[in-house]
Amino acid sequence: MSGERERGAGTDIEMSARLKAGIGSLEAVMFDLDGTLIDSIPTYFRIIAGMLDHVGLPPAPREAMSAALKSGFSGFHHLVPEEMSHRKEELVEAFLRVGKRISARLYPGSVTLIPGAKELFHRLVDAGIPIGIVSSSHAGYIERKLSPLKEAGLDSLVDTVITLEDTSEMKPSPEPVTTCAERLGAEAERSLFVGDADVDILAGKRAGTYTAGVLTGVDDYETLAAEDPDMILPGIRDLIPLF
Repeated sequence: MSGERERGAGTDIEMSARLKAGIGSLEAVMFDLDGTLIDSIPTYFRIIAGMLDHVGLPPAPREAMSAALKSGFSGFHHLVPEEMSHRKEELVEAFLRVGKRISARLYPGSVTLIPGAKELFHRLVDAGIPIGIVSSSHAGYIERKLSPLKEAGLDSLVDTVITLEDTSEMKPSPEPVTTCAERLGAEAERSLFVGDADVDILAGKRAGTYTAGVLTGVDDYETLAAEDPDMILPGIRDLIPLF
């Protein structure tokens, strides 16, 4: 991360000077879902491996799998090797069919809540800070993807959830983030957006929010740092001391 960094009050968290100045006046905190609130990335990698095996393709490099996950269903073209590009449309359709069957079998039983989510949500509610979720998932899948939160009794603490169908563009466009802030009745400039991928940081910055990257999902420290978020944290539980 570039620029001036300071320690958060009473914590070992490094944050930008601008966030340290604004943390006490936040009007909302918004979260990505996969890899940020729920530990779903390993399951998605298993789903992708199953899809590739079903159509007779070799395992994909992690970069291709990460790119596919960041783009949702529209990102499956990243999994097609260059030498198979002439069959791209056929293979993507096969990925969709097989992926739905595999995910129904694996999900949500293999997906758990990221540690710290429960305490963090209750801290935010106690502080009067509304909570939003900004996901690139289709609305038809969001209920089962929120099941780890529901099992922990956290779904009722979420004020709004943005899915793929709620906006005309997906992250890294700012539109999903600004739409979430509007629904929460908050100014984007006084909101924090937390995510595990570079597209989350880009979307938040373009929307004008403060941004925090977490290392529990698809991107590593170097990838997140390249987008210069206000904070990079091991996980969301490291946000708890701030509230």
